[in-house]
Amino acid sequence: MKRYWLHMVNSTEKIVEMFLKKQVNDTARPDYGRMDSDVVEGKQTIYMLTDALCLYFCKESSYYKDAEIFDAVKRGIGFVERWQRPDGSLDFPTCNFFSAPDTSFCFRRLRAGWRILRKYGGTKEEKDLEERYLILMLRCIPIILYGGFHTPNHRWAVTAALLSLANMTEEYGELALSTAQLSLLRPADAPEIHTAKELTQALRDRAEAYLVEGIDGDEDGEFAERSTGNYNAVVDKSLILAYEMTGEEKFLGYVERNLNMMLYYFDGDDTVFTQNSTRQDQGREIYPDQYFYLYTYMADRTGSAVFDAAAHKIIKDNQARAALAPDCMYYFMLNDRLKEYEFKGYGYLETYRKYFPGSQVLRVKKKEYVYTVLNQKASFLYLKFGSLTVRMRIGEAYCDTRSVIPQSLEQKEDGCVLKSTANGWYYLPFKENPGTSDWWKMDHSKRELLITSKIDTTVTIRELPKGLEITVKTEGLDRLPLRVELSIPAECVLETDSVRLCGKMGESLILKDGFLTLTSEATEAERSRNVPGGIHKVEIGPGYGTHSFKGHYSGEVKNEFGYSIFLNDYTPYERTFHIVEI
Repeated sequence: MKRYWLHMVNSTEKIVEMFLKKQVNDTARPDYGRMDSDVVEGKQTIYMLTDALCLYFCKESSYYKDAEIFDAVKRGIGFVERWQRPDGSLDFPTCNFFSAPDTSFCFRRLRAGWRILRKYGGTKEEKDLEERYLILMLRCIPIILYGGFHTPNHRWAVTAALLSLANMTEEYGELALSTAQLSLLRPADAPEIHTAKELTQALRDRAEAYLVEGIDGDEDGEFAERSTGNYNAVVDKSLILAYEMTGEEKFLGYVERNLNMMLYYFDGDDTVFTQNSTRQDQGREIYPDQYFYLYTYMADRTGSAVFDAAAHKIIKDNQARAALAPDCMYYFMLNDRLKEYEFKGYGYLETYRKYFPGSQVLRVKKKEYVYTVLNQKASFLYLKFGSLTVRMRIGEAYCDTRSVIPQSLEQKEDGCVLKSTANGWYYLPFKENPGTSDWWKMDHSKRELLITSKIDTTVTIRELPKGLEITVKTEGLDRLPLRVELSIPAECVLETDSVRLCGKMGESLILKDGFLTLTSEATEAERSRNVPGGIHKVEIGPGYGTHSFKGHYSGEVKNEFGYSIFLNDYTPYERTFHIVEI
């Protein structure tokens, strides 16, 4: 880590410089001291203050012992003190109020700033600021102790905060008891707390109430939200803190399994595959920078060579892209062993084939391409050549169905087979009076259904040296206009023997015969690795187009931000085409 320390310091300086420029310095404003943003809130300010304290105590920083930055921190913490609710809540005012999870996320950064001050501070001013941080954290006790949550990852952020506060209450005793205004939130059926010892136990009991539900990491390391681009890392950090507060190794087991899993979610262009996420990171193309601290921490603890190599690649490539270093300087300021850690390897897994039964995801990485198959998803195939992604779905306007949704995934040595069945159905009249003539109040689940037809669809995916061969076979109902849709990025250049065009966002074509070549520019990072000619060229075909139907007017998935290539035919049929780099 030593060789990248200045990169992290310089990046943190750029972040803090933005804070200094945007800090509200008008003493007449009620939000005096905060970092200006769209709404008055404290999270951004709290996060920035931790970074600022890192720089203030870092000898390699131009802000080392800088009076201006220290005054900015004091102004910022003054705003947080005024903004915090009496029950300790630190709101997330774009959606969550009186929120234990959002307070817990802020608490984690407050705790980091407090520990920085505790470790490095020595002057009276620095120790006074440390005391203010301590009081702010102890004031969080009521909301974190008695509050609730919304999402799976929230539970572990709150649990880690509860365990931290239990240890702090054990250390600070009466100060914690007198600072936390427990009566503001204590439920009527909860026992009154009269001593610091009772408060410590209540915090631990509440943490145990979350833990008794069981941590939602499966054998493959996947968490419930499947958020490879964000919440996996959030949960990992919460569980590491829970380990540090308790010494219980079981928490690190979940982290280790998740980081092992993540190695199979890194694409050939070094971005993270996020299409299976259930959260807001779904579909985003991001680099795994937020996993840097996690891989370094676990490499140091476990001695894992693959974790070490992944951590090194994340930070080295981050620096090579001239990106800001991951926002985790405080972790290294607080852990001298990690700060001195020396990387030994470099790189991600070069090739892999991994099926995750819990999420029903098949991930295959070859030197030439990467592909992902998602069972039970409308867009079930993602084929990636470097940074160029081709996404596949099959449009099926059939009764209430709009896309072929695979219901089974069978692995093969050189690919997989997906199968799906859909039925054509109609309601029949109720056998008994439904008790209302209002259609929307009727219980339609009690109606019998008339099944008039069905379609069985089989998609066979076979690996080729430079891409995939795909066979689509349908059996059953005839005359249904089925549509294979291949979605590509807008602005790709498309060519046939007689046509050349630039694919515009939201537009499409039907490849009725022959082959189509699409060309996409490689990213700057790829060009630095000598992608031939700085471009990707992919061939699709042979095409087929016996009809021109592009989708149902109601409920059809629209490719609004990319370009679509359709291969169309009527059921029943069997067609084979390939997608290969040339």
